[in-house]
Amino acid sequence: MYRRDLRDTATDNLLADAATAETAEQVVAEPDGDRLVYAESREHRTNLLLKDGDDTRTLTSRGVLAQRYTHLDPRWFDWHPEGDAIAYAGEDGDGLSVWTVDPETGEKRRVTNHEALDSQPRFSPDGDEIAFVTDNWSPGSLAVAAADGRRVEVLRDDEFLYADPRWDDDGALYAVRTRHRDLSDRASQVVRVTRDGAVEPIFAADSVNAYAPRPRPDSDEVAFVHDESGFDAVYVTGPDRAEPERLLAERGTDFGAPSWDATGETLAVTATRQGDVSVRTVSCDSGETETLTDAPGDRYFPEWREGDVFAVAADPTTPPEVRNLSTGERVTGRPPAGLDDRFVEPGSITYDSTDGVEIHAMVYLPEGHERADSDSVPLLVHPHGGPTAFDGYEFNHRAQYFAAQGFAVIEPNYRGSSGFGREFRNRNDFAWGEGDLDDVVNAADALADAYDAVDPDRAGIFGGSGGGLMTVNALGKTDRFDAGAAFYGVYDYETFSDDTDDVGWRLMKRELGFPATDIDNYREASPVRSVPDIDAPLLVLHGEQDARVPVSQSEQLVEELEKHGKRYEFQTYEDEPHGFLKRENVLDAYSRVADLFAKYLEIDPDDGSSRPHESGDTE
Repeated sequence: MYRRDLRDTATDNLLADAATAETAEQVVAEPDGDRLVYAESREHRTNLLLKDGDDTRTLTSRGVLAQRYTHLDPRWFDWHPEGDAIAYAGEDGDGLSVWTVDPETGEKRRVTNHEALDSQPRFSPDGDEIAFVTDNWSPGSLAVAAADGRRVEVLRDDEFLYADPRWDDDGALYAVRTRHRDLSDRASQVVRVTRDGAVEPIFAADSVNAYAPRPRPDSDEVAFVHDESGFDAVYVTGPDRAEPERLLAERGTDFGAPSWDATGETLAVTATRQGDVSVRTVSCDSGETETLTDAPGDRYFPEWREGDVFAVAADPTTPPEVRNLSTGERVTGRPPAGLDDRFVEPGSITYDSTDGVEIHAMVYLPEGHERADSDSVPLLVHPHGGPTAFDGYEFNHRAQYFAAQGFAVIEPNYRGSSGFGREFRNRNDFAWGEGDLDDVVNAADALADAYDAVDPDRAGIFGGSGGGLMTVNALGKTDRFDAGAAFYGVYDYETFSDDTDDVGWRLMKRELGFPATDIDNYREASPVRSVPDIDAPLLVLHGEQDARVPVSQSEQLVEELEKHGKRYEFQTYEDEPHGFLKRENVLDAYSRVADLFAKYLEIDPDDGSSRPHESGDTE
C-alpha cells in the first residue's frame, strides 16, 4: 500500500521520545505532612513514587491502577491519616487487589484476596479500615476492608455501580452511584452510605450527572458537582441547607475535581473551557475566585498542601508532571531533552457545521506554514475517541508527529464531545454517524479556509476507538478524504454488543437503545455497512489484547474490505490492549500511517533522509 522511503524518517526520533516520555497520572499529599505520593506511567507500566524533600523513591514495581478513565476524578490511591501507609490497587497474578505499602520501608501488605477488580481505596479517618470499589460481588460494589486484611465486607451490592468513596468525620461514606444500565457521564447520583449500608440520597435528578462528593473538613457539609444547569457547576449542601447552594457556575465552562483546603474555607477546582483546563480557587463564604494558571494547558487532580495547590499539569510541549500551581514550580517530571524546541504550539479555531452547530477544534501546523505557498500543505483530520472526550491543549505526540512530517492537523471537538456542556455532549445520542460525522468532515474545509497554505484537495483522516469508527464512516459515506487509518475501532455494533466489556455494553445501550427493540439503530450506526462505497485506501490497526473493542471488530471490517476488493492493509499487535503504548508498537503503527499519507497525499522529504524500502515492503 505504501513505500517506506517517502517520508522524513528523522522525525521518528521525535515520535519515540514523546511516546515514551514519563507521565504523571495523579498526586496525593500526605495529611499533615510534607511528602507527596504520585503515580507515574511509562509505556504499559504505572507505579507509585514518593517525593520526600529532594528525595524521590519508587514504591511499587508490579504496576498500579492510577489512570483517569472517566470524568469522575476519583482518587486511585490514598494516604493513611497518620502517614503510616499508602493504599493502592495493585497488580498480582489474579488481577487488581487492594494493597498497602509502608512509605519508609517499602513493605507491602495485600488487603483483599479475591479474583476481582478492586479500585479507589480510601482510608477511614482513624486509619483502621479501607473503603474501596470492587467487582467481587457485582460490578461496582461498595465494600470495606480492615486495613490489616483480616476482614472484608460489602456495604452495597445492588442495581447501581458505585465510585469515588469519601469518608466523612462520622464514619459514613459519600459516593457516586450510577444504574448499571446508565453511563456515569449521563446520569449519576451522589449518596451517603452509613457504616451499616443504609443509603441517604444527597442529590439525584433525572438525566443529570452528579459526581465528586467532597466532605467539608470539620463540618457536616459536602461539596459536589452536577450539570442540571447545562454545565458542570460546584454546589455545597448539608443539614442546615434546604437546597444545595450553587458555589461556582459559568456558562460555557465545566467545573470539576473540587478539593478542600485544610481549613474547609476554600476549594480548588478544574475549569474546562474551549480546550483549556485551568485551575481556580473559590472561597466558600465569599465566592471570591482566583485563577492559578495562565497559559492554556491540561490540569487535573488538584490537591492542597500547606496552603498551596498541587496538580498534574501538562501543556502542548510538556508531558504531564506534578506542579505546584501556587508557585509555578515543577515538583516532579523529566521532559525529554529539547522536546519543546521540536514541538509546535497548537492553536484553535471554531467553525459552523450542519444545523448551525458551532464546533471548536485544535489545529497543529508545520513549521514555516506562514511562508509556504498557497495550497502547499496537505491536511489531516484526527477525530478523538469516546465519543465523550475532547481535544485541547494537552501533550499530544500523535498530532505533533504529523505536523513535523509536514501535515496540517485538525482535531475537531464534534458534537458528543465533553467539556462543552450537557446539551452538546448529548447531541449524538441515537444519531451516531449523522451530525457528528458532518462535524468531522467539515473540519477539513474549515482548516483550509482558515490557513492559506493548507490544500483542501489533499486530505487524510485517522483516529482510534470512536475515532476509528469515524474514520471508516467518513471514507464510506463521503468522498472527502484520499486515505484513512483506523485504530481499534467499532465497525459492527450488532456483534460488538456481544463481545465488549461492561463499559462498552452500557455505552451501546445509552447511545443506541436495546437490541431487541432498536436493532436497526445498531445496524445503521455500523460503518461496516458502507464498505462497498469506500474508494480510498484504508490502513486498519488493532491490539490483540483489547477487551473494550475486541480485535474481531477489525477482522470483520477486513473481511468486508477483502470481499469488495478494496485497497487496505491490516496490522495487529499481540501485546496491546485498547490503545497502543509500547515504544516499538507506537513507532511501527504511526510510521505506517505516515507512510500511507506520504504516498497518497504527496509528501516528499526531498533531503535524502528517508531510508530505501526493503524488498516486499510494499503491497
